[in-house]
Amino acid sequence: MAQGSRLRAGSGSGLAAALILAAPLVVAQAAFDVASVKESMSIADGGTMRFMPGGGLYVRHLPVRLLITIGYELQPYQLVNVPAWVSTTYYDIDARPPGEATRAQTYLMLQALLVERFKLAFHRESRQVDGFALVRVRADRLGPDLRVSDVDCEKAFATTPKCRQGGITADTMTAVGTPIWSLLQLVISKASAPVSDETGLTGTYDFQLQWSNDVAPADDRLSIYTALQEQLGLKLERRRVTTEVVVVDRLERATPD
Repeated sequence: MAQGSRLRAGSGSGLAAALILAAPLVVAQAAFDVASVKESMSIADGGTMRFMPGGGLYVRHLPVRLLITIGYELQPYQLVNVPAWVSTTYYDIDARPPGEATRAQTYLMLQALLVERFKLAFHRESRQVDGFALVRVRADRLGPDLRVSDVDCEKAFATTPKCRQGGITADTMTAVGTPIWSLLQLVISKASAPVSDETGLTGTYDFQLQWSNDVAPADDRLSIYTALQEQLGLKLERRRVTTEVVVVDRLERATPD
């Protein structure tokens, strides 16, 4: 089983549900040496997941749905045909590898654990769903906080000090020498829906985006959708877009330790 790849959304007609991969999921070769999986009986508002040094995994009070989206690097909307209990049944997991493992190998071992203990099987399909397109407000200009960059920080991060100025907080994103793709990932996470890039902007850019996550902001911060328009000169338009989804064929409550 290959490591979960990044799934891309794009516009286009295509078949509404063109089958991409119908073969049942198989267990990855990488697997934890020891893994304890128990249903969480604690009453908590939230949970946690930690990738431990050496490749171990520590999980407390997380639903299976989140374990799958993390393990296969999916957006929530990309996981479909799941039973209702995956969002309301929580688990604690303690797992360690047979030896030192990288983060990428830990992802593979989490995938293998989901297959072995939860009997997970799925296939991938391309479907047309409700989503958005990121477009320019005006074709002849960018917003005041979006500028063409003179550096490419993906290629020259180590030798370009100002590349270290970029970062993301709960309500800001600062980027230096980065493609629009990085902004697109933020927009996808905020929209909770597929978003296609129809800006036509290539190369790298510097930008700063500030927004409020509150329904009724107490300060002068804008919603992220208004901030995109006023600060970057970009906006979201509703579209029927084609995106790849993971369709669950089988999923069971975890077998006990």
